[in-house]
Amino acid sequence: MILKEIKSFFQYQKEGDLELLKEVLKEVRYKDGYVILREEKIKVENKEDAVGVFLANIPYAILGEGEIREDLPDKVRKIQSDAIKLVTLGINEVATLEIYLMLEMSLRTLYSEYLSKGVTIKYKEKKVKVKGLDYRRLKLYIRRKGWSKYKVKVNGEVFPFSQGSLLAWAERYMDQKLSLTYRLSVNVRNLLAHGEVEWDLFPTLSSVKSASYASWSLFDNFRKKYE
Repeated sequence: MILKEIKSFFQYQKEGDLELLKEVLKEVRYKDGYVILREEKIKVENKEDAVGVFLANIPYAILGEGEIREDLPDKVRKIQSDAIKLVTLGINEVATLEIYLMLEMSLRTLYSEYLSKGVTIKYKEKKVKVKGLDYRRLKLYIRRKGWSKYKVKVNGEVFPFSQGSLLAWAERYMDQKLSLTYRLSVNVRNLLAHGEVEWDLFPTLSSVKSASYASWSLFDNFRKKYE
């Protein structure tokens, strides 16, 4: 049931994802009015709510137990704090959106950290060395220049202007489980942002902790590569 729902919307699916998801879903079961996901036991109305439990707790379901990391970039920590409050208040859809927004923001801030080292931007025959721009400001810089976003290169690579291309860029710092966590979470975040979620959602603090650790792992992998 859960796998069928995922397949109906998963935009960023890759080879090997379904096999991994089948293993992960062995940790989800329904019993006597509760969905049990790893160590979490969540009260629900019916068996079908297992879909909403899983989709609201993707980081915890795939990665297992995490921890709240305070050594994250400020923008990520701000969203993390908001996610904790929203989960505690039981504002479930917004809390789920905030958890996955934390993961999306970690992608953007990771690229900003990459840019902070100083990069060369190339557009056609023009080359510009820049330092101190973040991801958002670089996108704005490209727009103001009137450059085609598809033809801008940063250090010889096409600039990841879209969410999908930014995900693809960041995957070099992820293993298979972390990659699936990010891709599926961001996909659900997009559905939530556009009001296209058809399930009741049941986010937990465990999901916030796992998302926090996932974000930290992404930065840790990146920094190790550039040590």
